[in-house]
Amino acid sequence: GNEGYYDGYAHTSIHEEMLKDTLRTEAYREAIVSNRMHFQGATVVDIGCGTGILSMIAAQVGAKKVYCIEASSLASTAREIVRANGLSDTVEVVQELAENFELPEGGCDIIVSEWMGYFLFYENMLAPILDFRDKWLRPGGIIFPSSVTL
Repeated sequence: GNEGYYDGYAHTSIHEEMLKDTLRTEAYREAIVSNRMHFQGATVVDIGCGTGILSMIAAQVGAKKVYCIEASSLASTAREIVRANGLSDTVEVVQELAENFELPEGGCDIIVSEWMGYFLFYENMLAPILDFRDKWLRPGGIIFPSSVTL
């Protein structure tokens, strides 16, 4: 299986590296904040949420409910971070593969994900996100980010 792959994301060092990339983190924050009208009252799913940063930003701009999905054991750390930021009522951290997650609402309005790795495709997360989109994203729903240029 992919246990070794997901276990690699359980180590906080890789997430620290991503969070310290302020250009990357601020680009995600700006994309969500500048599109807050789409997030207000929305059901959001953050696939491969890591530390939960995108989930928390979505909650801060008014999402009704955010499912923060993390396959690795880092989910427990994300849960603590969400709780420490007072967002546990809105953000629910789920330790599970996105492809196994059953969305209680029967659909979501927005999918957010830091699916891009080195050279865009290294993390190999695009296929699971597209599968999740096809199964759960409501008509007119949005994926952040929705396009990239190589």
